[in-house]
Order: sequence, then C-alpha cells, then structure tokens
Amino acid sequence: MTFGREMDIDVLGMETEKATDPALQEVDWSLIFQICDVVNNTELGAKEARKLLQKKMLSSEPQTQVLALEILDALSENCRSKFQAQLGAKSFAEDLDTLVVSKSSDDRVHSVLVRCLQNWISRGGADGSLVGVQRVYDKLMMGQPGTRGRGTGSRFRAAGNAQPPQPALHQPVDAMNDVLLAKNNAQLFSQTLSFTDPTQEDITKHELIQEFYGKCKMFQRIISGHLETCSDSDVISSLLEANSELVTSFKAYDDMLERRALSEATTNSETLHNRSTRQEDGEQAGAPSGAGGSGSGTGYSNNNISSSNHEQPAARAPVIAEDPFDPFSDTNQVPEGHSSSDAGSHSVNLPPPLTPQRLHQ
Repeated sequence: MTFGREMDIDVLGMETEKATDPALQEVDWSLIFQICDVVNNTELGAKEARKLLQKKMLSSEPQTQVLALEILDALSENCRSKFQAQLGAKSFAEDLDTLVVSKSSDDRVHSVLVRCLQNWISRGGADGSLVGVQRVYDKLMMGQPGTRGRGTGSRFRAAGNAQPPQPALHQPVDAMNDVLLAKNNAQLFSQTLSFTDPTQEDITKHELIQEFYGKCKMFQRIISGHLETCSDSDVISSLLEANSELVTSFKAYDDMLERRALSEATTNSETLHNRSTRQEDGEQAGAPSGAGGSGSGTGYSNNNISSSNHEQPAARAPVIAEDPFDPFSDTNQVPEGHSSSDAGSHSVNLPPPLTPQRLHQ
C-alpha cells in the first residue's frame, strides 16, 4: 500500500515538472487533468501538489510562474473537496505574499495572479480558512505598501519601501474592468434570486446563490478600494453605479431571507393552531361520555356516601320464644325494644288461659 502511494507521488512530481516546463507556450490541459486525477484519488496528493506548485510559483521563469498558477487554479476548480483546504495553508499564503512583493516585471504573472486570487476567494465563499488568500488579494488591490506600484520597470513594490501608496498608472483601466465584472455578477445574482422561491428552498444552502453572493461581496470590497484611491470623476461615477447595483442585489437577498423567515413563522403558527384545535375537539367529543361516566360514578359514590352516612337502625334484641305453659312467665310484658306506643299499635299474641281441671273424681 505504501509502495503504491510512493508511486503516485512520483507520478505527480513528474507530471508537475512537465506541466510547468518553461518551454511550454500554452497550458497542457492533458497533463493538468492527470494531476487532478492523482490528487482526487490519493490521500496525500493534494498536499504534495500544493508544495510542488508553491516552489514553481516562486520560480525565476515567468512562464513557469504562470503555468504553476494555472495548475493551482485548475486544482481548486476540479478538486475542491481535496484541494480547498490546501489554499488555506499558512505557508501558501506566505508564498503568495512573497510573489506579490517580488521584483517581477512580467505583466502576465500579475494578471494571472489577480484572476486566480479572485477565483479562489469566490469559490471559498465564507470559508474562514482562506483569510490569508483574502489578505493578499486585498493588499494587492488596495495598493498598500508592499504591493503593486509605479516602480521603474517593476510591477510590484518591495516590502521594505516606506513610501506612501501611490495610485497605479493603469488604475482607471483596472477600475473600469472591475466595474464591468461587478455589474455582471450583480445581474447574475439578481437573476438567480428571481428564479428561486425562498418559501420552498433555503437560499442560504443554495450553492449557486451563495457563489454569486460571495463574488458580489468581493467586488464590493474592490469597488470600495477603488473609490478610496481613484481621482477620475467619470471612473468614480461608474464605481458608484456598480456599487448601487451590488447594494440592490444584496437588498433583494435580504428580502428573500425575511420572506422565508416569515413563511416559517406562519407555518409554525398554523401547525400549533391546528394542533390545539384538534386537542379541543377531542376534549369536546369525549366530554359527554366522560361526564356521564363521571356522573354515574359520582352518583354511585354519593349513593354509597349517603348510604354509609344514613343512620342504621338499632339492632333488635332477639325475641326469645316463651313457654306458654310456664306459670312464672310474665306474658303481659312488652318485649324489649318496643315502646308503649309500639305495644299499643302492635298486638301481642298471648297464649289462651288455662282451664282448671279436676284432678280427682
């Protein structure tokens, strides 16, 4: 397994050497696609490719620098899941900064670098790992010390130059190009929003919308940088117009977010209302049977309570049958437990009187 990985890394090194050969006048896309295949199919391919291309990016040959940047951009586009994290490497951002402040006078390196930085930032969106790339891009476009300037025969100013930033001679051209790109992205952003229903789809998770949103945010920063340094009134007017279109697209985006939030709140409210209505209907439907059962149970309980609370009659003393022939019995005595009223109201069965008989003739 290790042997196979070493072979892949060796192949990657050879293909990179061929693809960045300064003798090549154009990009060899067949070699670039082979490099992309190795990166996508190996675990360490992305890291190794980035390290190799970092060295080529700082080459003394402008053509090698251009080809290295083109390969890095192709990897960012075709190997996003594997290569995106490599663009956020600290050493990579440091080498980009070194390239910016180097004394290269080749215009092709500058143009390709600016385009690659824009592509990487737009593809990364809100990825916080690309803060180094973003800083290099802002530094390059804002004309801060250590970035492009009017140096004699040099496209970039050295990092140690303490002179205040001066606007580049070609700044109006670059500004108008950025104005055009900003307007195009704002229009595409607005059109994409118009074809999306925020109540049916979460636009914060819509890949195309988020890509245009990131690009528009990037161009808004670029336009702001031009406005701070530009002195041409016509260019300033175009910059303000582009910024207005960007702000309009952002407002449409925010409005769609509010619509979705309102739709979700309405749906949740209706759900809670329907749930409470069903519960009330169920309670009303179960009320008669429950009340009847409760009433019967209560009646039964009350009957039991009233029965238990009802004064029980005193237990009567057992009536002892008297012998009618007992001469000592008091046959006129009222049985115990009977009052005089009871004796008057109830007749007592007395034995018939004895008839005297003669015992001897």
